[in-house]
Amino acid sequence: MKKIIFEKLSLTLFILVFALNFGQKTEFTVPKGIEELQNTIFNFKNNFTRDEAKAAAAGDNEFSTTVDLYDLKFDANEKNPYLNLAVKNSAKPKQFIQKAIWNVSMKKVSAKSTKISVFLEEINPDSWSKKEVDVKLTKSTGKLENEIKEFLLNAKSKELSEGLVAVDNSSIDTETEAIITAQADAQIAAVEAKQSQKKVTSKYLQNLFPKKQFISLPTNSDQITRLLKTDPSEMDCETCKNGKYSNWDFENFNMIYANMMNGEEYYSIQYYGNDAVSGLPYGLVFNDSSPSECKTKFARYNAQLYQTTVDSDENITKALTVVTFKMNTSFVRLEFGNEYLSRIVISNQEF
Repeated sequence: MKKIIFEKLSLTLFILVFALNFGQKTEFTVPKGIEELQNTIFNFKNNFTRDEAKAAAAGDNEFSTTVDLYDLKFDANEKNPYLNLAVKNSAKPKQFIQKAIWNVSMKKVSAKSTKISVFLEEINPDSWSKKEVDVKLTKSTGKLENEIKEFLLNAKSKELSEGLVAVDNSSIDTETEAIITAQADAQIAAVEAKQSQKKVTSKYLQNLFPKKQFISLPTNSDQITRLLKTDPSEMDCETCKNGKYSNWDFENFNMIYANMMNGEEYYSIQYYGNDAVSGLPYGLVFNDSSPSECKTKFARYNAQLYQTTVDSDENITKALTVVTFKMNTSFVRLEFGNEYLSRIVISNQEF
């Protein structure tokens, strides 16, 4: 027997959401059955959606899910068409919404008729905009509601949405079942290891970033020494100005500052331990912040996530996940050597 697998949430949660929504609701009727439409809605896409699994709640005659839009920018010259953004007094003109969530609910009217309700459920400003955006007064423009309506009216029927997964239990052999079980056990072990990980705050990092911002360039070795309160070693470097770069070792950290003859100036800080270490700016945590989390956190700076290769020795290269972006006049590179943040590089030149 085939089963459609999707995350079933209690309909009660969605009833509570209705009581907490932004006060706007668009309703319309689609001349199609609810079974067809609840498959179709998972295929809705526009320039701000992502290809991802969706939570849903289903009853005999009702169905609810969400349509999520990401990375909505607002400034004097760029107003996103999906939200009428409300900002507080004296707020900056440039704001960024990481995610906006619209609830889509369906109710069966007849075998070939379904009532659809769409409303703006939640908006999530990034950390820079959180204090300046009034989430309660922000409204939907109605554009997304119209897009959803047109999509449901015009979408061709499919037996099974691409957003859902069909599994025939009888087709799973013993070997496949063992592989699935081993993968599940490995995931559980990884989660348990993560939960037992020691979480600490580094005083060195707090001293290095007292304003909870990256150190601006240009800087110099003396300034970093004053912040760290520990002296560096001066290492030979043929391509550096004065033939040297500064190197600090403390706790399980290594930090480098270099001023190159080609005009490049950069500093990097790398963590080699096993703990989850906070003290970095912008809520970053060594051995805890993930690539996807960092891409989302710095989405307003058009952060890019990709894999590259690095030399581990003269004969071996390995894959490395990185997130890069430009913040003000500095270029930032976040490296994830162990699936979590392990190194930060700040440079005055693009990587």
